[in-house]
Amino acid sequence: MGSCLVPGAVGAAASSFQNNAPVTPCEEKERFSQKWVKRFFDVFDKDLDDGKKKEIMKSCGKMCFQGSLGDKKVNPVDIDALIEGINKGTGEIAAKRDGNVVDFHYVSNPRGLRVADGYCLCPLVESGPEGLSGTYCECSVGYVKEMFQTYTGGTVNVELLESLKRGGKSCRFRITFTS
Repeated sequence: MGSCLVPGAVGAAASSFQNNAPVTPCEEKERFSQKWVKRFFDVFDKDLDDGKKKEIMKSCGKMCFQGSLGDKKVNPVDIDALIEGINKGTGEIAAKRDGNVVDFHYVSNPRGLRVADGYCLCPLVESGPEGLSGTYCECSVGYVKEMFQTYTGGTVNVELLESLKRGGKSCRFRITFTS
């Protein structure tokens, strides 16, 4: 027989039972994790300058994209082929090119559910703590940059145009190819 003790979980679980709300160990871990993430970003935003916060979050996004590939090897394609693949995969116009600039936004999630507005690709934003800092969205900038560079073999700059955590209706990016 095993047990799991998450700091703070015992008190929270006792409180839940006092309120007659059934809580599973998994739900308690999720609640603790969400509170921890929220507190982390409160400290992160308070103690770091904007440049450092962006640098760290973009690095996290880069690593997240690389992790999503696993051991998969990518053969770079041209920009138009990537855009065609994105749009075909989503069934919508999620990416549109004008010269060396691509406007890209999240239009569907990995489970294939269609969404017009209000969707972020990141599961932490989708189900994460209420009040999560908009700083977190810099992670998606790093993810999108790494994705476009990996799939095209080019070098890009990515600008976050709009995000849910910053009051937008969706997550939108402008990708500018520099090489």
